Amino acid sequence: MAASETKAEGHMAEFIHDDEAPEIPKQSRFPSLLNFMIIIVAASSSFIFGYGNNAAAGCFAQETFIVKFLSGSNANTIIDAINAIFFGGGFVGTIIQGYISDGWGRRICALMAAVLMAFSGVLAAASANPAMFIASRAITGIAGGMIMGNTPVYMSEIAPAHTRGLLVGMHATCLIVGYIVCGVAALGFNFVTQPIQWRLQFILLTFFSLVCAISVLLIPESPRWYVEQDRIEEASAILERLHRTKADPSAIMARAEMVQIVAQVHAEKGLPHSYWYILSNAHLRKRAWCSVVLFAMVQSSGLLVMFNLMPILFAALGFDAPMQLGLSIVWTTVALIGGSVNALIVDRVGRVKLLCIGGCLLVIATSIQCALQKTYLHSTYKPGINASVAFFFIFIIFYSFSVDTVVYVYNAEIWPTHLRSKGVTFGLGSYFIFGVVYNSPAAQAFGTIGWKYYIVFICMTAFCTTLILLTFPETKGLTLEEVNIKFGDSVEVSLNDIRLDDIKGKPEA
Repeated sequence: MAASETKAEGHMAEFIHDDEAPEIPKQSRFPSLLNFMIIIVAASSSFIFGYGNNAAAGCFAQETFIVKFLSGSNANTIIDAINAIFFGGGFVGTIIQGYISDGWGRRICALMAAVLMAFSGVLAAASANPAMFIASRAITGIAGGMIMGNTPVYMSEIAPAHTRGLLVGMHATCLIVGYIVCGVAALGFNFVTQPIQWRLQFILLTFFSLVCAISVLLIPESPRWYVEQDRIEEASAILERLHRTKADPSAIMARAEMVQIVAQVHAEKGLPHSYWYILSNAHLRKRAWCSVVLFAMVQSSGLLVMFNLMPILFAALGFDAPMQLGLSIVWTTVALIGGSVNALIVDRVGRVKLLCIGGCLLVIATSIQCALQKTYLHSTYKPGINASVAFFFIFIIFYSFSVDTVVYVYNAEIWPTHLRSKGVTFGLGSYFIFGVVYNSPAAQAFGTIGWKYYIVFICMTAFCTTLILLTFPETKGLTLEEVNIKFGDSVEVSLNDIRLDDIKGKPEA
């Protein structure tokens, strides 16, 4: 401990509280190219989650899969089990990643998740019966839960404060790219008539997962995790290299932020890391509350229910298999465009404002969809059916432009470094638990009560949006350490108080 304190004091000795020292330069609106490229490599994990999640949905429209697994009277029960087990596995994965990420690092956690996802692809492709396929989806869920918890944490810890929304937003963007690639593959494989048709989806999942596993070995570890391990020199070198830009060629901002990180991590060094510690402290319970409500809104919007059953919902409106898959691809492409815009505006508009606007718009869109399906579902009135399809797209436009990126950014940034990997579990755990609650009965619910199931989403989205408006603090533009203030904690060193007495860093050639 004494050695680590000496390192911290030595690093902080470069800085003084002197108005005559150089100011921290104004930062560029965009991150360095290196920082962005590393974020994209990290987002390969997000890609395989999106692909793995969508792989089963694509199978629901493929004839060979239907004949093999869904030809009996229990087809809806099997579909619900396939979807529910994925979310149940995801909940387990979010808990596991907290321990792995804290103990062995963010990068090792990503590697383990990719290897597990590859194994799930092999098992799914080899499935001989529904039980074997359902088991493979449980493993996909566990790997997915690890990815959903770990990837935004890693991204938030290597991103500058002023572009954190944009960079962490790449998690949601690449996740949707995974959905789209999987949808395109499903559409292409739909024209394969051999029994291997649906298995090709999972062979590709295995390939992409192995590529991801190799890729994550090429990126650096989180500098904040290194500081927690007292590897301050390595952490400082990584942060300066990632955050050096033309506007700040000497990485002054990165060096100032490192002082803040070191001071904050050492102040929190002796604090417990347990889930019980989170639940027993008011300032941490508030964070847990925000995380849970945040992802409760995501699932309560009905997004994942619609997504996982998209081919089935389009089939109910009278479209054949190629059209079901084609419309699903267009739907996710719209989500990609919206999510990308959301990532670009989140650092300007703010997290809470976007969430509240999005919640209100989703209530409106789902209410109209509910009314349209009540009137025109199973009818032959084309304008009514087309209007229903249109509002599926209006829904995803509203969601992706206002909510999609924000939830991952906010969930990762509100937690202190020593609890971040475990803290995000509350949000992602909420995501997967509510996923089980809403997806388990979904196919049977749409088959029995039909349009009335949308009423659940309307009421719950309105309720969650109200809670967000009344209880969520805004975190836009703050460093991860400064976010503590919003939850009643202190920040050991403010960036406004830091000045450099000697710029030792040199601009890159």
